[in-house]
Amino acid sequence: MSALRPAGAVASAKQPGEEKISRVACRIFRERGYHQTSMRDIASALGWQSSALYYYYPSKEDLLFSIMDTAVSGLTDMVREQIDSRSCASDRLRQAVTAHVTTIAGHLDELSVFLHEMKSLDDPKRRELLVAKSNRYEHIYRDIIHDGIGSGEFRDVDPRLARFMILSACNWLYSWYKPDGAYRPEDIAASFCDMLLGGLRPCPETRPA
Repeated sequence: MSALRPAGAVASAKQPGEEKISRVACRIFRERGYHQTSMRDIASALGWQSSALYYYYPSKEDLLFSIMDTAVSGLTDMVREQIDSRSCASDRLRQAVTAHVTTIAGHLDELSVFLHEMKSLDDPKRRELLVAKSNRYEHIYRDIIHDGIGSGEFRDVDPRLARFMILSACNWLYSWYKPDGAYRPEDIAASFCDMLLGGLRPCPETRPA
């Protein structure tokens, strides 16, 4: 699977060395955790000297931030690409959830690091930047839910809680999904959509027996 990058990004956005480092670092960060991984570990996995790594990334946090920034930007663009703005709210939510699930499944290392290691960033400005980008991504779902409530497709739920529920279910995929497991990403997405939309649709009116 190719590295996750924002849609439309030019091929030269990252040097080949940076792409290779990011790919290997993502795998090791996911397996061991950020704090349990040293730059020497990453250089060793690459077959490089540590000094070569510092040419591209002056610190381990620079590397982590680059991975996380690319991950959230790439996820946002890939999901937006799959949403047809002309569709009804239910269809747009299905498109967004499907794109989200399949993107996580296809880029497990990068998105696992993004979803799990936010707390590892020491620089508050970097954390604020990533939180702002995450919020912009979540607004995709906020807008769809608001539209669905307004059109009567969705019942009058708390949009914020609905958004949390949807993204929590989708994001937790990184902790249990196995590429060689029993479920294909498309099947997971379809089941999630059916269950989530079932909870959002208006309840049928209760009629007397």
